[in-house]
Amino acid sequence: MPLHTVAVPVTLGILYGIWAPFIQRHGSPLNALQITLGVVSGLAVAVLVFVLMRLPKTMTPELRALAFGVVAGVSVGFLHSLTYASVLRSSGIGLTVGAASAIATFYYFHTREP
Repeated sequence: MPLHTVAVPVTLGILYGIWAPFIQRHGSPLNALQITLGVVSGLAVAVLVFVLMRLPKTMTPELRALAFGVVAGVSVGFLHSLTYASVLRSSGIGLTVGAASAIATFYYFHTREP
């Protein structure tokens, strides 16, 4: 197993797990619920990215790109929802990021992989 298939998910999970509770804090002291939020959300992102990176290359590039877009969009939409923004705004930002990620990964899969 190549190193990047483990290092990238772990790094993203740690960064996401640190970022989520600091958004939720809103200037107040860190508490146990925010630490739990960071650990659970960081673990979820790390597992999802690990699974995505291990997807077989026999899958169509369209489905793989869609999966990457969904994970990116949901992750960013959730982080934005922690700022107490409206559900509509968080969904719009998540959809935008998800669509952009799906397009970028679709391009990558079609130009870099045989």
